[in-house]
Amino acid sequence: MLHNSRKLAWRKGALLIVAVLLVMTMAACGAKETEVATYKGGNVTDKEFNKYLDVFTVIQPTYAQLIEIPQFKEQLLQQYISYKILGSQASEESVKTAKTEVEEQMKQFKEQLKTNTELKAALDEKKLKNKDMENYLLLTSKVVAHMNSQVTDEQMKTEYETNGADYATVTVRHILVATKTTDETTQEEKELRTSEVALARAKEVKQKLEAGGEWAALAKEYSDDPGSKETGGLYADKKNGSWVEEFKQAAYKQEVGVIGDPVETEYGYHVILVEKRDTPAFDKLSDTDKEAVRSAVAYTLMNKYMTDELPKQEIVSKLPKAEEETPASDAPAGEETPATDAPATEAPAAK
Repeated sequence: MLHNSRKLAWRKGALLIVAVLLVMTMAACGAKETEVATYKGGNVTDKEFNKYLDVFTVIQPTYAQLIEIPQFKEQLLQQYISYKILGSQASEESVKTAKTEVEEQMKQFKEQLKTNTELKAALDEKKLKNKDMENYLLLTSKVVAHMNSQVTDEQMKTEYETNGADYATVTVRHILVATKTTDETTQEEKELRTSEVALARAKEVKQKLEAGGEWAALAKEYSDDPGSKETGGLYADKKNGSWVEEFKQAAYKQEVGVIGDPVETEYGYHVILVEKRDTPAFDKLSDTDKEAVRSAVAYTLMNKYMTDELPKQEIVSKLPKAEEETPASDAPAGEETPATDAPATEAPAAK
């Protein structure tokens, strides 16, 4: 998929990545809990953190091996602590909002369990109960509601004016001439054609369109985008912020009704026609669109908290250090803790 670098709905990403659990009750056997971190006004025990990691790996199974990397686990611990702190700061109104959302989320979760055997098996393997998931969602939703409550109208207006391209609704047609392809079996990326060949092919299709060629026929012949090649390259009434930066800017700035010069993205070259673009004034935005703006500001505030405020919490981690567990030469390079942003919505794609 063509994903943008700036995510608007941080809420979903937060649910998937950096959610936190309530401190779990001690087991009936009375086993002693070990402290793995302290911070101003609180601590984290091994039982609660391990429970968090269990839920985390069920929700994000692709990270199951990564949590054994000391640096990665350390960053998850930092995020866990930030959620404990922020969740405790939520107002009564924010808590009420969070509980309402969690009720609906748990209904969906229980319905999914009826048919998703893999999810059920993963929960059983970790000995996780519905209450664990409910706690997971509740603390997360508290933080989301709390951060959203910190957003002012003035901040929202500034965000909208600064990043208007993200909030425009556009209808475009495009033909993608890809430079790479992905093997459906191995997921390995391979070169499909060189950049020079792709650009020449994109210019060729543009000339044919300008000469009166039909989008439906030319998209089928030239486009490497499986999401639109059978519909004349059409993406109707899409949020512009869901697309990668170069495509987004072209859809926002290109003259309506005019086929633009080929636009290069990481996927190849796009020939784009903007058929319609709606950019209402801030006070004319729908409630849904205003919530998207609010989420973007909340995401920024969350990042600011992680950068500026969390270090002031005097966190002392007692997790084993990297050199104590994993030689530097054995650790995967370039791995990062999942960000708190949300997955981007669907957009013109290249497989």
